[in-house]
Amino acid sequence: MSRSKHAPGGVRALLTCCAVFALALGVAGCSPAQDAPPAPAPAGAGYPVSIEHRFGTTSIPAPPKRVVVIGTSTDDLDAALALGVSPVAFFSKDTSTPDGRYPWLAGRMDPAKTQVVSSPSGVDLEKVIRFQPDLILATGDFGLEQEYPDLAKVAPTVGYRAEWGKQTWQEHVQVVGTALGRKAEAERLVSDTERAIADVRNRYPGLAGKTFSLSLAASPNEVFTLVSPEDFAVKQIEQLGMKLSPSLAGTQQVSGSPTGKLGAEQLDKLDADLVITAFPNPAARQAFESNPLVRGIPAVNNGAYVTTDMQTITQLRFPSVLGIPWALDELRPALEKAASAR
Repeated sequence: MSRSKHAPGGVRALLTCCAVFALALGVAGCSPAQDAPPAPAPAGAGYPVSIEHRFGTTSIPAPPKRVVVIGTSTDDLDAALALGVSPVAFFSKDTSTPDGRYPWLAGRMDPAKTQVVSSPSGVDLEKVIRFQPDLILATGDFGLEQEYPDLAKVAPTVGYRAEWGKQTWQEHVQVVGTALGRKAEAERLVSDTERAIADVRNRYPGLAGKTFSLSLAASPNEVFTLVSPEDFAVKQIEQLGMKLSPSLAGTQQVSGSPTGKLGAEQLDKLDADLVITAFPNPAARQAFESNPLVRGIPAVNNGAYVTTDMQTITQLRFPSVLGIPWALDELRPALEKAASAR
């Protein structure tokens, strides 16, 4: 599944506000987070490293000491932190969390070691240079087509493999692990996280065959909901044994996006055993929940309806290795309810 191809800035709003989001699932208590970071790779071990990507082949001559991450989401940042490396800077194009205070990174990212630079309109090259990076990780950077030539002159820069938004969270971890000389640790991290996802399915066998919908109620008259079976969110929830609600079949799809758009008179199509909905503000939630069609959805009345905020939906749409167990913890009460319902 590909993420939206719209640009950050004006169209970055579409990524968040039009629910082009994905759900990554893990389980509280089964998090792959380690009590202590992995031991550093032996100096010079495995280097130089060469990584192929959309813009060519990047050669990293030695273990990097000053890593800069550029991203529209936290994929590379999460991977580096989970592997025990604190980047010197994170240039964030995420307009929903410009200060970089992601709840799933609480206790993981030390502001004294990693400076967050809000860059919704693009990266300021001079600011990048000031951090004196010896590696730039930008596999989650929308806009890299324009930025790569200049960034590559500053330091070895790793871009996305083929197209922005098509790399899975596993691939982000693997690429970052290779670049940091921690390939084996990266593979273990991927395995641990995948095992945590599988644990959810085993813990809640009642989810098998249950249906779900995942949406954003942007305004009283339009709701954006995932309709593509190729979307990261859909695929990951289906790993739990669930399936996208058949009531969404035929929903008008937003061009270039894995979402469909529903009018106020169509909200009964969200009917499912588990209904997950995000709202940009309290007024949008009130308008949504006051709609008679919504009030008639069984999940809304039996506890299998979960609401969330925009920061949470950012992680749900852009699954990252440290956000996966956190996201499930947010949804666990509704998952339990859906699993036990008959």
